[in-house]
Amino acid sequence: MKTTAWKSAAIWLLLFSAFTAFVVANKGWGVFLNYLLLGIPQGAIIAAIAVGYSMVYGIIQLINFAHGEVFMLSAYFLLMFLVPPESPSSVAPRIITAIVGLIVGGATYTVLGEGRSARLKFAVAGFVAVVAAALNFLLLPQWGGAAKIPFFAAYALAILYACCLGVTMDRLAYRPLRASPRLIPLITAIGLSLLLQNVAQVTWGSASRFFPANATPTLFTGKRIVLATIGNTNLEMSLLDAIIVVVAIASMAVLQTFVLRTRTGKAMRACAQDRMTASLMGIRVDSVVALAFAIGAGLAGLVAPLYVLRGTPLYPQMGYIVGILAFASAVLGGIGNLTGAMIGGMIIGIIYSFVPLFDAFDTSPVFALFEKWGWLTREGFQQFLAAFGRPSQYQLGVAYAFMILVIIFKPTGLLGKATAKRA
Repeated sequence: MKTTAWKSAAIWLLLFSAFTAFVVANKGWGVFLNYLLLGIPQGAIIAAIAVGYSMVYGIIQLINFAHGEVFMLSAYFLLMFLVPPESPSSVAPRIITAIVGLIVGGATYTVLGEGRSARLKFAVAGFVAVVAAALNFLLLPQWGGAAKIPFFAAYALAILYACCLGVTMDRLAYRPLRASPRLIPLITAIGLSLLLQNVAQVTWGSASRFFPANATPTLFTGKRIVLATIGNTNLEMSLLDAIIVVVAIASMAVLQTFVLRTRTGKAMRACAQDRMTASLMGIRVDSVVALAFAIGAGLAGLVAPLYVLRGTPLYPQMGYIVGILAFASAVLGGIGNLTGAMIGGMIIGIIYSFVPLFDAFDTSPVFALFEKWGWLTREGFQQFLAAFGRPSQYQLGVAYAFMILVIIFKPTGLLGKATAKRA
């Protein structure tokens, strides 16, 4: 018998209610809600990245494993406008200039579209690339100097560069392989991911970095808002977390409206349904794919600086870790389904935030009850922790295990639909 949507919703609500009851019984409502408030902004960031995976897969059935590196490089694009080079002989400004020229030129060449002379497009793209690289070099802070442009102007440029990077990746790495077997673009995506990680390491080094406090607006400081008080526990959320949630919800709403209500959005949905038929109807499929890459990369660029401002260090492998969570979210929600990616991201983010709560499981009433029944001993629990570590060390594994568990019982994900295999 086919499970209806309301039955699935009832099952998930029942499971969440059971988990809520377990946490509340052990830690109380205040602790549960505070951890929930920590997980919501984390989930909002993951959801924004997961949308990029789903948009690209929905149209060309490609898992863009380099999407996490777009997220990482977006934060570095902002950092380069805020922090001067470490020495007057640093090669970083020259590498950055070359990167900006390449991605802006590649995006310009793609935007010019088909039907124009290749030489003309190359000339125009080359000119735009040189101008963009020169302007970017002039805006970079000099050794021993300060930032030359305001934080939000640098933020906007970082998002623009992220969009250009997404489009250029498609144009150089994926479009030539569009007719190839799916395994070849997949291997290319993995190779591109490693390449971008190494480019970031050569340019900015492998050390962890943060945005400088003197260049960060006070709006993004650690100011906290008390939402309510339950017993002796204050329900708090930082102003930055509130901004993240608002920005994520607003961007998702705009994206859904764009996809469902605009002519271009209808073209994207048509390409997702059948690219061949869409092309026969006059839709420029390559342009639609480039737009999907640009939107996904732009969303990653929008939330990447907020993720770093939240306290996570910026380093070349950061995108890999976050990318895994986002990919798990996209699969959990139903790969190719934008709403599913958003919901999956929120679920994974909340689960991820709750895992450290079980580090002190031995202080909970449930542990005392198990100890009374002879199921557990405090000495045995401490030996287990000494051998395997605390639950907080396995946040990523728990999130991924939850995704696998869902896929076992619902292979298409929460909102995904089974489709017939096309010849």
